Amino acid sequence: MILFRKVLITAPWFTKSCLEGLKANFEVTLNRKKTWFSEPELMEIIGQYDAVIAGLDSFPAEIISKAPHLRIIARRGIGFDKIDLEYCKRKGIAVTNTPVPEEHLAVAEFAIGLIIDVLRNITISHVSLQKQSWEREAFLGRDLMTSHAGILGLGNIGGTTAGILKSMGVKVSYCDPYVTDDRYRKVDIETLFRECDLISVHLPKTPDTVGMINARLLSLMKKGSYLVNTSRGEAFNELDVVKSLENGTLRGVATDVFSEEPPHNSLLLSRKDVIATPHIAAFSENSFLKIDTICVQNVHRVLLENLEPMFRVV
Repeated sequence: MILFRKVLITAPWFTKSCLEGLKANFEVTLNRKKTWFSEPELMEIIGQYDAVIAGLDSFPAEIISKAPHLRIIARRGIGFDKIDLEYCKRKGIAVTNTPVPEEHLAVAEFAIGLIIDVLRNITISHVSLQKQSWEREAFLGRDLMTSHAGILGLGNIGGTTAGILKSMGVKVSYCDPYVTDDRYRKVDIETLFRECDLISVHLPKTPDTVGMINARLLSLMKKGSYLVNTSRGEAFNELDVVKSLENGTLRGVATDVFSEEPPHNSLLLSRKDVIATPHIAAFSENSFLKIDTICVQNVHRVLLENLEPMFRVV
């Protein structure tokens, strides 16, 4: 039994059976905070670990360089934009993620939940009722079945979301320069924002997508439209989104993500026409079991068996 090799789990939660599997072979540190590690915190502790199972923490070169024994960063999820991939490649550190169907479905289901919630004012009316208000007329909603949904980014999650919407009888268009799917109508981004009542955002974080949803695109939308984001908060120009809510272009926004997490100064959180959740779209038991199992398998493959990990990014 090899106990001297150390594994850091930066996410503040981990599937119990998977954690037990790690502890059988490694010395494991589980994050006991309620959020991810800050960069100064990681700088202080990273040097002792051979492997990291990473949440949404940032791993720039400055942090990774403090870990001379590090052999793998197993990203617990899909995105790896906060990891310096070039530095890891130079140092021979494996970076993996978990692009599994269970996670795609979990996030897509959550997106559908947010869409129905924001269109039908479910959370907002619940909050009102908790305050002993029997206000009803203010919560007149929009029918999903008569809406025209636009999917911005038709990757695995966007495609799954589109499929669920289509199965419900919703008209679906999409914009994605890298994907062609004849099941849905493909349009350019201006047409998507001009014609759709509802935009569901499924974008990775890249230099091209940061701030993509801005005043120019939002000004094309019909009055009383909706915006839902379960991908990356950086896709929003937050000030422009708020202005679109104020002028009535947007009737409601639902987001699971923020450019800063936790969001300390988000303009969206103070608004009654915004539904916000704390980046939990992938939080389902089945999704986490699959994700955590793959992370554990990858750590075992790299540290114990000297094998190539699954879903290697670099």
